[in-house]
Amino acid sequence: MRWLGLLGFLPMFLIVPDRPLLGEMKVTVLDVGQGLSVVVQTAAHNLLYDAGPKFNEQSDAGSRIVVPFLRGEGVVKLDGFIVSHNDLDHSGGMASVLALMPVAWLASSFTPEAELPEAQTKIPCFAGQAWIWDGVQFEVLHPGFESYDDATLKDNNRSCVLKVSSQSGSLLLTGDIEKEAEIDLLKTNSAKLKSDVFTVPHHGSKTSSSLDFIAAVQPGVSVFTTGYLNRYGHPKPVVVERYQAANSLMYRSDYHGALEINFADKNKIEVASWRSQNKRYWHDIFTQEAFAGE
Repeated sequence: MRWLGLLGFLPMFLIVPDRPLLGEMKVTVLDVGQGLSVVVQTAAHNLLYDAGPKFNEQSDAGSRIVVPFLRGEGVVKLDGFIVSHNDLDHSGGMASVLALMPVAWLASSFTPEAELPEAQTKIPCFAGQAWIWDGVQFEVLHPGFESYDDATLKDNNRSCVLKVSSQSGSLLLTGDIEKEAEIDLLKTNSAKLKSDVFTVPHHGSKTSSSLDFIAAVQPGVSVFTTGYLNRYGHPKPVVVERYQAANSLMYRSDYHGALEINFADKNKIEVASWRSQNKRYWHDIFTQEAFAGE
């Protein structure tokens, strides 16, 4: 009768995770430690923005976190993959993702001398690129195409900034832009910055999140993607205070874990924290003082 045990495997093949409906999107900010990786899913398409850090020569967030999550979601192909800039905490898992998952196209702000792994299509990201998947609009707001001729520009300030707009709300992904890039965005795309949810630039560093930029974005939800007890002290208390003053609902990946954000209800964006739903005794106790880095 052991053959009956095969029935136990049926859920693996028959139960498929729910997909967003047309015009809706599901966004998952993965907990990759000190780094960034965000998955945007629409009704029939999947986009990955950044692939988290490289931990050592044998391990990175791409193979350990990103690809396992995608497979758990039933994703067999990425329709697009954006790597915001050439920093290991954002691009460290890129090679593993490309090796383990089919990718239709790869966009990045890497300069020509940077070595990129093989991909079907490789393109530079630049302001003005736009497309629509399943009723959801994607638009690159930064950098300008001319920035690739500026050898003095820091990689952080050439980060691909992506605005994603659904019928239920909008998302702004900012990479590691610093104040110089924020000023440029305020000059060139200020009207498009306002977003319901956004990833705080540069993990809450003092180099970013200027008051004018926060005022333009007006984020209802701000996500700090930081590593637990990271050596940089991110997010900086002074930066946290700016978002508190803006009445933004704040989340930290080191305390809340991965975040699933559903843009399905026109009246309410749902944010679910992995650690609040999967509590473990070894998790640190969250306090408001700890959130502010005090």
